[in-house]
Amino acid sequence: MIIACDTSSSVCSVAVVHDQMVLQKWETSGAQVHIEKLTPFLRGALDLSKLKGIQLEALALAIGPGSFNGLRIGLATIKGLALTLGLPVIPIPSPDALAFSAANTLSGNCRSVIFSHRNMIHFGDYQLGSSDQIITPDFSYTRWDELNSEAVDHYFGHAERGFAQWLDSQAGAAVKQRFHPIQADAGAIGRLAENRRDRAVHDLDLLEPLYNAQYVAQKWTPPQF
Repeated sequence: MIIACDTSSSVCSVAVVHDQMVLQKWETSGAQVHIEKLTPFLRGALDLSKLKGIQLEALALAIGPGSFNGLRIGLATIKGLALTLGLPVIPIPSPDALAFSAANTLSGNCRSVIFSHRNMIHFGDYQLGSSDQIITPDFSYTRWDELNSEAVDHYFGHAERGFAQWLDSQAGAAVKQRFHPIQADAGAIGRLAENRRDRAVHDLDLLEPLYNAQYVAQKWTPPQF
């Protein structure tokens, strides 16, 4: 049994997974939800694992890229819980979990998209449909107006805030025509972690968020559409 969490976006999600089955999931979204909801969700997951009487094997975590604060909160909380329980942590790149969720419906050259901040996007390209394997690609970081590519068959991800507005604008129309909403999901994190038990990290000092970008403090300016 694995307890998994995903705090890489505006969604806070925790799930208990066993033998590729999501036994239960706790989920909400919004501003500041990670700091408010992650600990109660994890407490519910621990209570369920005790009730089921199945030994916990590991904790799993969306390691990024994604929300700067969300990743820090998720990793700090999971590290603390792992130390308390004496369990390893299986880190899962957030786009891998999105690709895992999309693999049953999409095929071809598919690009995962995760909103960063301002007008910036994380993305990674996957070949879906040809194999059951989700192979972690190199991740890129760019402005959303540079996202469009004729070589991409489908885009998928969780559109939020300014990126969602850009998709609805004329500038984002070419991407939106091929965009499939896939929400961040701890259930996918846990199921993928079961396939990656060999990547469990026991030395928690080695775990750091996968930010994929250098964040530089700047004065906020509203995006132009």
